[in-house]
Amino acid sequence: MTDDAGPPAASLSGSLARTSSSGPTAAAPRSTDAQAIQAASAPGSATVTTAVTTKRPRVKPRIVLDGTPDEILARNNRAASPAFVDKLLARAGTHWNKFYTNHANATPFFKDRHWTDREWPQLAQLAEVSEAQSADDNAAEGVQAERRRLAKGKGKAVLEVGCGTGAFIYPLLERYPQARYVAFDFAKKAVELTKNHPLHDPSKCHIFQHDLTLPLSALSEKLAAAPSEFGEPVREGGFDVVSCIFVLSALSPKQHMEALQTLISLLAPGGWLLFRDYAWHDAAQLRFHSLPSASYATEPSLLSPRTSSDVSEAPSAAKETADPPSVDPDLPFYRRGDNTLTYFFSSDEIARHVSDATAALNNSKGEGEVRVELEGAVEIVEREMENRKEGWGCTRRFVHGSWRRTR
Repeated sequence: MTDDAGPPAASLSGSLARTSSSGPTAAAPRSTDAQAIQAASAPGSATVTTAVTTKRPRVKPRIVLDGTPDEILARNNRAASPAFVDKLLARAGTHWNKFYTNHANATPFFKDRHWTDREWPQLAQLAEVSEAQSADDNAAEGVQAERRRLAKGKGKAVLEVGCGTGAFIYPLLERYPQARYVAFDFAKKAVELTKNHPLHDPSKCHIFQHDLTLPLSALSEKLAAAPSEFGEPVREGGFDVVSCIFVLSALSPKQHMEALQTLISLLAPGGWLLFRDYAWHDAAQLRFHSLPSASYATEPSLLSPRTSSDVSEAPSAAKETADPPSVDPDLPFYRRGDNTLTYFFSSDEIARHVSDATAALNNSKGEGEVRVELEGAVEIVEREMENRKEGWGCTRRFVHGSWRRTR
């Protein structure tokens, strides 16, 4: 998944979005007749005529985000048909494969996330050795050799969910080579690109294709099937860091809580769940409401039907219906132009999902099994972005959180 979703042209100042009052520059008229250039080098010489065509310059359309975020979200709220939404959800894997295929050769498009250890200081623990590695160091030389033969590498274990091109794990691998890295993605093309990364090392990385919405048992099987170079597999309850960065928003809203339940179950005691995704009132969400819904597509981008005109509140608990559709009403769920999906969260919504997922996980445990407890926090962070060359800027809003498994 990607986090490059800024609007093509907008300037947000606080909650107010403005653009220049001047419209696009007028296009130069196109020449319809040949312009004659005559040259006579000597008496009786032939006249030479050269055709010169003036091309009309392409004018990039500007999307005007005018008004407060609540005012913008109140516009253009026609939702896509339920049948179209069902088709999008069924073909999600195809659309993400096309996304990575189309951008595979656009080198600047996929950028490594070198900012993660700045945003999450907890990643510094990857420089430490695990308890198992410490035991190896303190064991007799012969025992150490046998343990190394049975399990190659006992560093801290990191899982990147929705790895895309490995933008999270590979910068960490450079900084913390003693750690072990596992990553998976829904799109097969993304997995191919991750394995083709110049830093990919089977002795340090276990990369595979997987659908996060499948039962935990399906993921456990793939975790156990690590390549021999990787050594002992990292299993459920064995990860020191699990990252979920711009992943949950690509799933159907009905799958958010269960996906988090899977991720929490993977944490080792003391392990960290790191979360970042798009927030309510993000510039990318406002952009979906900036053009009339029917003016650029047969089916609009909004995928959740509106039950009223009041959409000024951030999403709360999903409304119950007698016959629930694929997507509940009044949720900030959209499709992009390439048919990949996106969602915009509130911090309260994510906090509730984490709490509910932890409770559901504990309820599924048998008598005598250790209960899971988490402590952490979630907040909204804002980042001002500017494109001086194209003359636009915007305010990006993200839900940012981290939780530690205390037991």
